Amino acid sequence: MKKKVLFVIDTISVGGAELSIYEVVKNLKHTDPIVCVLYKAANGLQKEFEKDLIPLVFFDIQKRFGIGEAIQKLNALIRKEKPHAVHATHYNTEIICRLAVPKFKIPLICSLLNDTYSKERYALFSKKEILKLELYRMVDMLTAKRADKYISVAECILEPNSRYLNLPVDRMVVVQNGRDMDFYHNAKPLDKKSIVPEYQEEDVFLVSNSRVVRSKGFEEMFGAFEILAEKYTNLYLIVVGNGYDFAHYQERAKHMKKGNRIKFMGSRLDMPQILKACDIFWFPTHFEGSPGVVIEAMVCKLPIISTNIPSITENLVNGENALICKRGDIPSLVEKTEILLENPELGKQLAQKAYDLGVKKFDIKTLAAKQEQVYLDLIEEFRVKGIKPKF
Repeated sequence: MKKKVLFVIDTISVGGAELSIYEVVKNLKHTDPIVCVLYKAANGLQKEFEKDLIPLVFFDIQKRFGIGEAIQKLNALIRKEKPHAVHATHYNTEIICRLAVPKFKIPLICSLLNDTYSKERYALFSKKEILKLELYRMVDMLTAKRADKYISVAECILEPNSRYLNLPVDRMVVVQNGRDMDFYHNAKPLDKKSIVPEYQEEDVFLVSNSRVVRSKGFEEMFGAFEILAEKYTNLYLIVVGNGYDFAHYQERAKHMKKGNRIKFMGSRLDMPQILKACDIFWFPTHFEGSPGVVIEAMVCKLPIISTNIPSITENLVNGENALICKRGDIPSLVEKTEILLENPELGKQLAQKAYDLGVKKFDIKTLAAKQEQVYLDLIEEFRVKGIKPKF
């Protein structure tokens, strides 16, 4: 009989962590997943989960945190479904699960998705925002030991999170984000005119695919594009995604001299088709865990320009399989982009090497099996120790 794993997450809107959960659960072979979604939201991935017959439970909590309501509903769900383990993803969800799950005496797994409390993140915040982030970190640290295991998406964020949360590294295991290679290999490029109606054959598309927030490097992208668009009249910036700062950057584009060449596409599920229609992938992010969007660019053979932060340089090497610019540096992003604009053949060579690494390292079938083994090992560990579920 298969073991049952309950996945709990804030929302299943279109985003990196949400997409990674979807990719994992649809590839599990020896466990039966149930996905519990805490908050009322657009949940743009719902149809994808339903298409793959993945059971979904929606709590539709409308409060920002709704901790009391969430714990009450989660307690009832666990008693009903009697899962063998629970995997929580995202800050709110993890805190709620740490408070609710341990009393049931079943394994609780949490996720390490980012270098969440890095100095780079603090540098982007006001004093008021820093105080709030410190409060979040204290709550995180005080509840962290209530989880039995942490699945980290990258090696480079193990040690920082161990420090921030006062956790031993041996409570953590690395399983990188992955993608369905067939989905990307079989995708055909979109018609460029469906992206830019006025497209001409010599036009070049820069593309960004991420949450539209400042920390993803949007100040650098908009600053660099303003400079590059003056010199390269055939250049467009394609912005895919949504986020807190979406309206801000839309408004900013309206006041830029070449802002009409910035195209906002919102959240999309046809990323392989979009990426294959573009020419250069921009990702000048300030901090990350293991960005799935970079994996997508790799397996779509798109030349990548990203930043010199550990979660990027763990996989991408400047001049070998990507070009790496300085974090927070507009001139550096301009310089690296000009190299590819002036030498498309170099871009093809870099993209091929990135593709070779991507298909070798980030195949979801291999990674889902590795993650599933973490669940099975932990469930077995509880059994051997004589820890019996209390439903």
